[in-house]
Amino acid sequence: MKCIVVQLCGDLALRIFLTEKLPRTRNNSLDFLTNTVMKFIVHISNRHIKLFFWRNEMKGKYTIIFIPPGHSTTRQFQITRRGKQYLSAFMLFVGVVVVGLFARNLYLSHYINHLQPTIDHITQLKSTIKERDQTINNLSEQSTQITEDLKRITDLEQKLSSILQLDSPSQTTSLSRSISSETSVLANVTPPIGTPTQYALIVTNHLNTLQRYYEIAVVQKDKLDHTPSILPVEGEITSPHGYRRNPFGGLSKEFHNGIDIACNYGTPIIATADGIVTFSARNLIFGLRIDIDHGHGIRTFYGHNSKLLVKEGDKVKKGDVIAYSGNSGRSTGSHLHYGAYVNGKNVDPLTFTELLKET
Repeated sequence: MKCIVVQLCGDLALRIFLTEKLPRTRNNSLDFLTNTVMKFIVHISNRHIKLFFWRNEMKGKYTIIFIPPGHSTTRQFQITRRGKQYLSAFMLFVGVVVVGLFARNLYLSHYINHLQPTIDHITQLKSTIKERDQTINNLSEQSTQITEDLKRITDLEQKLSSILQLDSPSQTTSLSRSISSETSVLANVTPPIGTPTQYALIVTNHLNTLQRYYEIAVVQKDKLDHTPSILPVEGEITSPHGYRRNPFGGLSKEFHNGIDIACNYGTPIIATADGIVTFSARNLIFGLRIDIDHGHGIRTFYGHNSKLLVKEGDKVKKGDVIAYSGNSGRSTGSHLHYGAYVNGKNVDPLTFTELLKET
């Protein structure tokens, strides 16, 4: 039986030992090598394994002997020619699988490295989209707030316009003029080009300014409404406030505590300010007389009427008709006697209308 021994060492050097002398003829040597050289070599990198292969030409089998390092117990296996083919095919399959897995991992690694910039870009886009969604939500809330503020501004402007509509141009106060001017300026503000946040800030400031002026205007309107800023009847002032000659004759002078306004009999007399009627009855000197308390220490009275339309305790508004003119009481003809008191002191009623005239 011919035998060949193959020793595979760490340096992958191949050593062939012949177990018997072979003929030194060229043909015999080639034939022997052709039939006996192993078809595959197994190498384990961290161990030195000696493999012995030989072929039993009579039986057509192969014997494999494993000699571990240190020459411990050896193991041997016999395989047929067909078994060797199966083993070779299996090893080839394993090799293909290993190479395929290696190639797959290499491809995936390259693919992932190639896609990493795209993945980073997508992540950045997601973050940007999230920030923009938040910005859109904020803008939506700001838009809603701006809409509400603009509505409030419109309401306030309408209220201010209503409050600042005085009875005549001559009765516009300096405060009402400044409020009206400021309101007009604010109403015509054109928002500059900028971010919605800046526009919202402008609208909010506009609203706060109008709110401040509205509160001032409300207080001012209340004062104006309770201030006798108009005359109770149109007509010529025939007798002013202060000392005058006695209208009933003689050279004596008397103090006239009001003004006399000439008017036809039965002319409507109006309240010169909001207030409460404190007296509505006949008086010895002024005949049918009405007294109205306007608050803030101001009180007015109306004398020589022919008919009274309100009674004590009634609330009246500026411009309400409270009586009809006449000549009741101590009077020389049809007219209205109109007087005023501030904190109990008699004053010229024209003082209020003069204060409210344009300067």
